[in-house]
Amino acid sequence: MLRPALVLYCFSAVFRLFAFQIKFYCEVFYLSIKRRGIHAASGEAPSCCPYCGNPVVLRSADGIYKENSAGTRLYVCSKYPACDAYVRVKPGTRTPIGSLADGRLRALRHEAHIYFDKLHRTGLMSRDEAYEWLASMLQVPASQAHIGQLGVYHCQRVIEESKRLWKNRPRIYNGRLPACRVTGGDIHAAG
Repeated sequence: MLRPALVLYCFSAVFRLFAFQIKFYCEVFYLSIKRRGIHAASGEAPSCCPYCGNPVVLRSADGIYKENSAGTRLYVCSKYPACDAYVRVKPGTRTPIGSLADGRLRALRHEAHIYFDKLHRTGLMSRDEAYEWLASMLQVPASQAHIGQLGVYHCQRVIEESKRLWKNRPRIYNGRLPACRVTGGDIHAAG
């Protein structure tokens, strides 16, 4: 007959092993996401800085933004300005617009948006087509294709691929772009 202490010991050992495996797989999943350059899911409030590991605080953008008459709020690393990671919050909410980024990543995201926005603002493709192209390039669902979630590597890819699409665009005729569609990252005449 089994002793209760032995049963309890076996149960706790199995539980510890199971908990260790869950922690291991979560860490592997987190590292794989970080390696891909895609950060936490959109809308999740950050709790720790991905650069230094310190806590993140929600605060006014005063002192970070030169001008903050709109009352913008940010999630900011608690070690700011030593660690300059922050992300803007949707007005009137606690929802971040993207993931925490340091100065280098913020500049890359800004540049990526300039080239990406050029694709749909000039009529080369519709806004929806541009986001479908972005999702396809990143190999994520369209609902997760946001430049504010990207890391350095993927921002650089967006910039390079957007430049390539722009360079290879159909030429303008009579002041208008011809109808075209984008498939697999290539531009084709529609029709």
